[in-house]
Amino acid sequence: GAPAGGGDGGPGAGPTPGGACPPLPADCEVPDTRSPAFTPDALDAAGQLFSVVACAEHTLQIAIYQARWDCIERALSAALARRPALRVELVVDDRECPAGSCDAELLRPSERVTVRRDARTALMHHKFVIADGSLLWVGSANFTARSFCTDVNDALAIDDPTIVDRYGEVFDRMFGEARFGPVAPEGPTRSDPYTVYFGPESPVSAAPAWLTAMVAAIEGATRTVEVMVFSWPRTEPSAALVAAAARGVAVRALVAPLTAREAPPQALLAAGLDVRTANVHSKVLIVDGASVVTGSANWS
Repeated sequence: GAPAGGGDGGPGAGPTPGGACPPLPADCEVPDTRSPAFTPDALDAAGQLFSVVACAEHTLQIAIYQARWDCIERALSAALARRPALRVELVVDDRECPAGSCDAELLRPSERVTVRRDARTALMHHKFVIADGSLLWVGSANFTARSFCTDVNDALAIDDPTIVDRYGEVFDRMFGEARFGPVAPEGPTRSDPYTVYFGPESPVSAAPAWLTAMVAAIEGATRTVEVMVFSWPRTEPSAALVAAAARGVAVRALVAPLTAREAPPQALLAAGLDVRTANVHSKVLIVDGASVVTGSANWS
């Protein structure tokens, strides 16, 4: 979810960056599903996303918190023009994309574009795209120029059927059944090398399973733990990081200037750990250089 007072628009203030859009693929070019893509190299992350969009022939299912970048609109418009049978289904946040007032015209309903809005405001926080139910793009970047051209974000293209189907189930629940919010606790979905968690869960006052698993990973670290995260008001990770450092694990953290005064990064600083600020919008944990936790959720 988005942190109180900070939203999830990005760590910096000031105008949204502009500039030329990355080139659009002429046709389907399946991106490398073995390697992540990163911003602010927009050619890297946006190129990966545009490749997924260009590969859709029948359906594009998009769940996105913020959608304010005309380059995304151009990519989706090009896909619709190229594929006469293509339909676009979107789930968006009602505050970030109010009916009739989205920056991108394409996010307004039409014969081939259908939009569902989560009316809870700022709680539908996903950033994922599914092409034809077989190729997934997922990461920490919103569809904004800031996310792709200024902030540090990461994304993955995944074609593992088990993982893609699980995201499809979550999308269908939001789009088809219009069910948002807490659900009965669900176990993770595993398909090597991935383990995927979704939240929020009931009861919402308890730590979600993904946070508990992430803390357990920190507790199991033997050499290094590295953090890049926009916002993390939950104190369980910081307590585990301080304890890891006390037993000899090297801990480093990058946080956004906007959220650097939250209690967890301040606890790391008080313990003498290496905490620095940057335009970080990722939600990343790296343990022993061998496993990575990432996704759309801030540690909040």
